[in-house]
Amino acid sequence: MVKKICSVFLLLCMVAGMSSCRDENVPDRELLRPSVTADESLPGKSRTVWDCVYFGTYPTAEVTDGKFTAVEGYAVKNGDIIEDKSLYEKLSMAEWENDETVIDGEKYRRLKGDEGANRVQHYLWDSQYHYFKYMPVKWRVMEIKDDVITLMCDRQIECIAYNANAEDVYWENCTLRSFLNGYTAESNLAGVDFSARPQDSFYYTAFSEEEKSVIIKSDVKNPNNYYFGTPCGNDTKDYVFILDEEEVFDAGKSAVCSGFASSDGTDDTARRFQPTMYAMARGAWYSPSESTLGNGFWLLRTSGYTPSNVNYICDFGAVYNRGTYVTVRDAGILPVIRVDKEKAILGYAGKVSSDEIFKPSANKTAEKFSQISENIHTYSLSDVKLSEPVVEKDQFYSSGYKATWDCIYFGTYPTAEVTDGKFTAVEGYAVGEGDVITDRELYARLSEAEWENDETVIDGEKYRRLKGGREKNSPQHYIWDNAYHYFKYTPVKWRVAEINENRAMLIADKLMDCEKYHINSAEVQWENCTLRSFLNGYGAESNIAEISFAQRNQDSFLNTAFSEEEKSCIIDSDVENPDNSYYNTDCGNTVKDKVFVLSSAEVFSTPAAARHGFYAGSGVDDSAKRFKATMYAKARGTWYSPVEGYRGNSFWYMRTNGYSLSNATYICDFGYIYNRGTDVSCSDAGILPAIQIDLSKAEVVYAGKVSSQQ
Repeated sequence: MVKKICSVFLLLCMVAGMSSCRDENVPDRELLRPSVTADESLPGKSRTVWDCVYFGTYPTAEVTDGKFTAVEGYAVKNGDIIEDKSLYEKLSMAEWENDETVIDGEKYRRLKGDEGANRVQHYLWDSQYHYFKYMPVKWRVMEIKDDVITLMCDRQIECIAYNANAEDVYWENCTLRSFLNGYTAESNLAGVDFSARPQDSFYYTAFSEEEKSVIIKSDVKNPNNYYFGTPCGNDTKDYVFILDEEEVFDAGKSAVCSGFASSDGTDDTARRFQPTMYAMARGAWYSPSESTLGNGFWLLRTSGYTPSNVNYICDFGAVYNRGTYVTVRDAGILPVIRVDKEKAILGYAGKVSSDEIFKPSANKTAEKFSQISENIHTYSLSDVKLSEPVVEKDQFYSSGYKATWDCIYFGTYPTAEVTDGKFTAVEGYAVGEGDVITDRELYARLSEAEWENDETVIDGEKYRRLKGGREKNSPQHYIWDNAYHYFKYTPVKWRVAEINENRAMLIADKLMDCEKYHINSAEVQWENCTLRSFLNGYGAESNIAEISFAQRNQDSFLNTAFSEEEKSCIIDSDVENPDNSYYNTDCGNTVKDKVFVLSSAEVFSTPAAARHGFYAGSGVDDSAKRFKATMYAKARGTWYSPVEGYRGNSFWYMRTNGYSLSNATYICDFGYIYNRGTDVSCSDAGILPAIQIDLSKAEVVYAGKVSSQQ
């Protein structure tokens, strides 16, 4: 009988705009913990069903006069739009205080956006105010323990940066925590006050005084990042918070009890959420990918691989442990609260299931191509026959394959550091063979040498010096003192990735340098980014930041690494820039370059990727894609991994844009491709140059073989 009554309540709520639901208390026996059952048809192999309740109100649904083009139709859910010309006209004529008003007893908020800043897969603004109705907030019941119920929003209800400024920050002092709880300026590093008006915070906007009285101030734990060991700050006490890493994937903790998959690498449907229309108007991105249409990504409170990054869950439901910049401005927010179940007045909101957000896809990016080439191209040098990568089946690797590359030396670049015997700049596990040259006499000569543009020659050998430029040293980065550090030019070792008659495509065997994809955060493509200009020595007209890399030889990779004779053997390649295969992001025009970095199409899910020795499928930590940085690249800022099994590896840029034009895709230290990407201004990714040379003209030296086993 009680179930039947609750069903009637739910039906009445839908008819009446859900305004009355929160006035009816939920029978205790009707609220259940999440129910998880096996389901092979879903990516996570399980299906979760949550009980839901209404509690509090928040602006969510947009009121329109019938014209609505702000987001794509597939991103609009039932109830997101209230088409009411009469109400819209009343709102247009209403008196507003702090962008809020009340009409016929219902509360509304208005927003105005900058139409000049509109971006693809984001809410599109015109020059008018847009109006949003306060609606009951729908929460999923995540846990019931004793007299406490843990609730998490059913949709991404807001969009706000984790922190207002780009800096090392933890949950305890980020601006998101202050916004969610209505804290004052002294509670966050940026000094932003969220306590002046009720509209300034989630807590004071969403809940009445009576509702706030039943919300429990929770102990919020902040353990270190599971993989990278990054500290996440002190524990806090908060009324409102967001989940951490352990609460969304660690089977030993509360993740499974809350209905989530135990693995972080699983594309878990239980971790997929869509933003409300208000959250999209506030900036939340929504996915165009076939299987995740309309989904957003959402922040965790766990720091990423550095304290200036924060973890998140992508639209597919996978955990991104490396994180993204704390200033990311288009991630959704899923608030969590704990309430006293004996005192809280909760309106029953039915059940939701993780399979409701699942959209089967015929996406071909997961197609597996033949890894083993039947016709491997070769080229005969005077003393050896060069071959394209040889790929063999080997179940020792997660990809199931082992790749072996022939290598050659061509050009020189500063790589190895000369020391006087004292070396503490990086952890010992990140120092490879040949990375450090201990020679006190040479070091003394370098200290006393005459330098021009930070370069010198001693006994016919060339050297470069660097002095630390970081404001403060960070863990897993090169540690600077106040002295100059000296680096010797050594031959550049290249892997032979492809042979076409006398032409060879070469990929550097190590990450050679550290340079931003673009000098500042902006919407940019390969054709006009500063990385392309740096690699090729282009002038200011070649990038949108108008920075010249052509003034001195030391300013670019091309002019540093190669003599004039060597440059004459490097082919001007047609560098294609296909769209991001997951997000359809337009990556720009085909250009001609001597030096480039790989595209995602050259690294996975194409026959070209398999030909280059990479595993061509997706979702695999491919050892063939793992690279270490030279000591010079580390000194220039490249991060290195502390994770057991991948220690000393770094991550490296591809030239393909991520989920937006302000992001660039990359390969992580595990060898996993991150199609969403990171901000183009990320300053600690390694650079893996690629070139094509004419083998019939170039003087190269055979450098043996390397394999993915190394």
